[in-house]
Amino acid sequence: MPWSNQGGGGPWGRGPSTPQQPNLEDIVRKFQDMLRRFLPGGGGGGNSRIIALLIGAAVVLWLATGIYRVQPEEQGVAMIFGKWVDTTPPGLHYNLPAPIGHVLTPKVTRVNQVEVGFRSGASDSGRQAFSRDVDQESQMLTGDENIIDIQFAVQWVIKDAGLFLFNVRNPEGTVKDVAEAAMREIIGESNFEVAYTQGRTAIASETQKLIQQILDNYGAGIQILQVNVQNVSPPKDALGAFLDVQAAGQDKERAMNEAQGYLNEVTQKAQGQAEQIIKAAEAYKAERVNAATGDAQRFLAVYQQYVQNKDVTTRRIYLDTMEKILGNMDKVLITHDAASSGVVPYLPLNELLKQKSTAAAAAAAAQKGATP
Repeated sequence: MPWSNQGGGGPWGRGPSTPQQPNLEDIVRKFQDMLRRFLPGGGGGGNSRIIALLIGAAVVLWLATGIYRVQPEEQGVAMIFGKWVDTTPPGLHYNLPAPIGHVLTPKVTRVNQVEVGFRSGASDSGRQAFSRDVDQESQMLTGDENIIDIQFAVQWVIKDAGLFLFNVRNPEGTVKDVAEAAMREIIGESNFEVAYTQGRTAIASETQKLIQQILDNYGAGIQILQVNVQNVSPPKDALGAFLDVQAAGQDKERAMNEAQGYLNEVTQKAQGQAEQIIKAAEAYKAERVNAATGDAQRFLAVYQQYVQNKDVTTRRIYLDTMEKILGNMDKVLITHDAASSGVVPYLPLNELLKQKSTAAAAAAAAQKGATP
């Protein structure tokens, strides 16, 4: 928190200003007058020279005490009459000595950490670590109006020692309050499921940016190094119900996956059968089309022959037809000459019937054997 006093820098005010140097001649003159009162004889010419030398040496030694060193892990904050006038880097520097000037050298490379939602530490023996939950800090409201328990730690260092010393009264408390407020804002814009599962890294990054922005607006002189999310979980009172919901969700997901797998199996099988039927139909179609095309071409060829020579073509068609009809029949041809020569026509009906029965039985057996 910034100092409430108005005016100048340091604990008496804000910001650096040009210091007013003391009048050394007035100081020396007053010191000489004070010595003359105590020296016997009021101080002669010789004594005056000795006094001047002593005073000069004292002043030189006093001014020499204003040299100070800033270590590599520190920053120097030079003050005059309690007012911040300069911030110095590591190395040798000079400032007016005390009681006029004063220098503070805070360590700026030391990593500090504040914990939000929990407190960790070690036991009295220093061997066993422990952690204590702080529910009033860790429980936050998400964007979908659910409560989440989140614990995190913030690591920070001093960026500007002057701003850090004069603008912040309680640095650790300020960082903790700002970090908690920033996390509540980020969680308030996030869904519970995102914050609980894959959104931790993004939430930590956004929170770090927001904390740094707020501290920079305060002029705190603090640099945020990292925000570590330690734990994200439902509230303890609702943990059992949350686990039941998670288990139900997993069962639902498993059932949906099984149903989807069965759907894919049945669909692929049906698609395969449909493709097979379509291929068979296309093959039958091609066969019938080719047969009809061949019949049409044969008919056209016969017709062309018929147009050129009707008698020959008619007789050939007649003979081909009779050959097809009589080719598989048992028959006996008797000419008129044979009858006149004394041959008696004889029709063996019994033999013909036997042959016909045998042929029918053989055809039935062949058809039965061909049927699967």
